[in-house]
Amino acid sequence: MENEKTYDMPYVGCLMGSAFQRLTVQLEAALKREGLGITSAEYMILRALYSRDGLQQCEIVDMVGKDKSSICRSVSALAKKDLVITEPVSYKCIRVWLTDKARGIQPRVMLIAEERHKALLNLAPQKDIEAFVRVLKAIMN
Repeated sequence: MENEKTYDMPYVGCLMGSAFQRLTVQLEAALKREGLGITSAEYMILRALYSRDGLQQCEIVDMVGKDKSSICRSVSALAKKDLVITEPVSYKCIRVWLTDKARGIQPRVMLIAEERHKALLNLAPQKDIEAFVRVLKAIMN
């Protein structure tokens, strides 16, 4: 079977999935070290709300790229932790607001965000990062 062709195409999708998992584990570790008591999914929602408080759940779905049911579960968990309050907009949609407790932890959450961002930027030269971001945006679109 010397002439058998081997599969040698790049496995970019697998690498991207593995990289995402690794980044999520690192984020979870940073959140735990900081003692915030939130998951990476909850972190993403808080980050979205820090940029624009009072988002509807459907807007959060679009911003963080997660499915509606996952966002719904995470918003519910954040509400139980007294980090958000919700307000019905219609029978299908709710608006999500930060609580004072969530605003109080914002500096710590944003410090983690900054540290993670710097760690990623230190992985490669700026031009390579820019090219990678262009490819990721092309995939997303």
